[in-house]
Amino acid sequence: MNKSGLIKLIDLMSFIGLAALISTGTLIKFSLPPKSGNASIWGLTRHEWGDIHFYISIVFLCIITIHLFLHLKFIKAALSGKTSRETGYRIVAGFIGLTVLILFLVSPFISPVESGGEEKFNRPHERRNK
Repeated sequence: MNKSGLIKLIDLMSFIGLAALISTGTLIKFSLPPKSGNASIWGLTRHEWGDIHFYISIVFLCIITIHLFLHLKFIKAALSGKTSRETGYRIVAGFIGLTVLILFLVSPFISPVESGGEEKFNRPHERRNK
């Protein structure tokens, strides 16, 4: 398979992966909300759909990584650009973008875990008054 055909295949796979992520995420959020008990769709509970959603996201991440490697030449050319006054702005913008991306990716791991005891779920009317 030539590079053009491979890029088309990767693009199709990434589209299908994104559609699957949207589908399973929407299903988890709206059709099987928290505390939905033993409710299931196609024999799978909320947590099982969550597992599927997670594994689809891992596959999607791998596909996007391959996509970026296939376009590495373009990315390098776009970042380097022609030598001019704008080169400094590109470097700063790239650094800021990379920093924000890293902070976004790391934030779930460094954020404190909140306990969601019964008070939060069983008495929402009391939480509004505090």
